[in-house]
Amino acid sequence: MKLSGFAIGLCSLLLTACAADAPDTYPAKDPDSTGLESSSTTTNATSASSTQDAQSSDAAPTSVPDSSATTTSEQTPGGPLANQPVAPYRGTPADPSVLAAPQLALKIDNAPSAVPQQGIQEADIVFEELVEGGLTRFLAIFQSQVPESVGPIRSGRSSDIPLLMPFDGALFGWSGSNWAFRRLLETVAITDVGLYKNPAQYWRKEDRPAPSNLWARATQLIGEAEDEISPVEPLWPFRESPQKDEAGRKVRGVEVDWGSVQVSFHWVEDKNKWQRFQNGNRHLALNRSGDEVEVAAQNVIIQFTKYLLTNEVDGNGARIPVAELSEGSGTAWILKDGQITEGRWMKPNITVHTQFVDETGKAIAMAPGATWVLLAPRGAATIVEIDD
Repeated sequence: MKLSGFAIGLCSLLLTACAADAPDTYPAKDPDSTGLESSSTTTNATSASSTQDAQSSDAAPTSVPDSSATTTSEQTPGGPLANQPVAPYRGTPADPSVLAAPQLALKIDNAPSAVPQQGIQEADIVFEELVEGGLTRFLAIFQSQVPESVGPIRSGRSSDIPLLMPFDGALFGWSGSNWAFRRLLETVAITDVGLYKNPAQYWRKEDRPAPSNLWARATQLIGEAEDEISPVEPLWPFRESPQKDEAGRKVRGVEVDWGSVQVSFHWVEDKNKWQRFQNGNRHLALNRSGDEVEVAAQNVIIQFTKYLLTNEVDGNGARIPVAELSEGSGTAWILKDGQITEGRWMKPNITVHTQFVDETGKAIAMAPGATWVLLAPRGAATIVEIDD
């Protein structure tokens, strides 16, 4: 991994490497109304509840959580499935070729003009982060399956660097940003397949308003991967059976208020998934045929994250937030199998993936399937109980 010279000046670059996009065709809330801190003021954010105050910490963890559990195939109540390889990021049975398939990370828009997106429902992992104006943007990781087309593609943010860096060797597709972010990106061991590097693999859709109209030929971008790819390692263990987690409790779902967008996930028992809603409506995406399908996941992780407001602004004049994700620990809610487990996230340093552990420090096993990680501001999430 290209770490030489990375640590020097990293913090200052992270606070300035926030791309200012062209003005979006949507109204956005005053960024100062989101309760975020200014990077020029004290950085000790407070949680919305005493529970989160007690559990959250900005200090780097003193020990690495137990990650001895290994990725396994999903089992049925009557016994395990046939012994076969599993997709490293999904924990589901897969062709052996998937174990060494390329990783493609795409930055996807979530402004009102960007919905419905295309292809995001096929991602193995989706990170949702706060951007300017109280809106969100996605960093979607495709590995076990790659749709032909994905969009809308938007610019990167400095919050992406701690997320991208552990995906050593991944391809990164995006629409561009400022010089500071590009300097940071050069320190990460990924392959830049963004708009400026591969313009032939992107196009503008005439039926969408700019800037939410840039699409990527995802399967063509995969062709930019190196011939020899090291086997992909899972980010977390997967449970071996569909039995309920003893440490969890049954809930209806979770809600997150990002400022200008309200997101919720509701458990659908007969479909064994968390269905996603935005602003009270089902979140829909376009499949490969162009038909609308529901966006859902088997795992939803709420990683309570500290954000700072930088002095950089976007095309609408909104100040750009940056997430503190390089290292540290804090509160995390893990939703799977219709239950929630209140645990912690731990990231020893910027080069490794975040780990999610229970109260004993043991890595929490996820349900086989897609996982969404919401990097929610402290106090922005609420658990929806069964009786609510």
